[in-house]
Amino acid sequence: MEKVFERKLKLAGLAVALVTVFAATWVILDRTEHRPGWLTVEAPAAAVVGKQLEIRVKLNKSVEATQISCTLHRAGADRKIRGYLASSGPPREAGGGGTYSFFFEVPEREDMAFASAILFLSPTGQWQDGTRAVSTKLMPVKRDSTAAQNLGLEKTRVYHYSTAAESAAAKAAERGPRRGSSPWAHPIIFAILISSAALCRAKAGRKRPDTSPTETRERTIWLAFAAVFVLGAFLELSGIVGHLAAWGRRLAEEGNLYDLRKPYQKAAMAALAAGALGLFFLFIKAMKRPGSPRFLWLAGMGLAVYLAVSFVGVLSFHAVDVVRGMIWHGVSPVDTARGMGALVSLISAVAALRSKQRTPGG
Repeated sequence: MEKVFERKLKLAGLAVALVTVFAATWVILDRTEHRPGWLTVEAPAAAVVGKQLEIRVKLNKSVEATQISCTLHRAGADRKIRGYLASSGPPREAGGGGTYSFFFEVPEREDMAFASAILFLSPTGQWQDGTRAVSTKLMPVKRDSTAAQNLGLEKTRVYHYSTAAESAAAKAAERGPRRGSSPWAHPIIFAILISSAALCRAKAGRKRPDTSPTETRERTIWLAFAAVFVLGAFLELSGIVGHLAAWGRRLAEEGNLYDLRKPYQKAAMAALAAGALGLFFLFIKAMKRPGSPRFLWLAGMGLAVYLAVSFVGVLSFHAVDVVRGMIWHGVSPVDTARGMGALVSLISAVAALRSKQRTPGG
């Protein structure tokens, strides 16, 4: 009875740990999103050509005395803000805690699929002297005048928008020495993966008629590892993953789902973090069990790290983009983690081949 209770207690503790890791990862990722907190914006769900559009802004109390301006811009089907549409009038005196309404008449443009308001603070009211700027969530453009009847104001997302000074600094940095990722990262990882695949296949060996069910199962796992390593090596040099990710982003943009992707991205990364913890617990448990294929588990852990980090690296999420953009001597943390995971599998396969625990024909 005590053993049953102890087992249930361990399972409950494991469940609590997994849920805690999932929730903590979600919160951390949510906090890393680059969301301006110095204002709250309300806007209609869509902009109607020929009709009045209102943008309502409430500034945070911490905003210093300055001037605020609001302009309307257009974006094409690619969702990139480019063309100026209209101004709501001259800059207004502003300060913390104030609420302001800006009104526009939405003009017609042939290449216009979305509209977005850009708000900025400036001590002089001029864009060149701007200190902060944001753009609103893209509003689909409607050309049916009856669509304006059901469009009320609702709280909308806002995104950091580069001021004139920030844009100038970015251009100056582009003209300076480039800190791009090393072109050798993918070939090196490719070599590690191919070597791991060959060693896993060698460890699996040939199937013999006198093998036990346990040995057959281990052989199957080694073969599966080899197949995954070969696939990973092919993807490293083919560039297919990048093309698929770009294709997925285009589909999301065309379906007006681009802004809705973030909860799913955070859920996927939080689930990976919780899954990694669960796999680690299984690994520790396996290490304590007599006769456990430890090198097989180590190879699996390395492969799991490689796959998980590779998957997260493909996601276009702000925190991931920031980490991926960190370059040290031409190497990014993401590529380093992927390479280390693959290397752990390679070393484990070498150790398994040299060990006395032999698989059938190994």
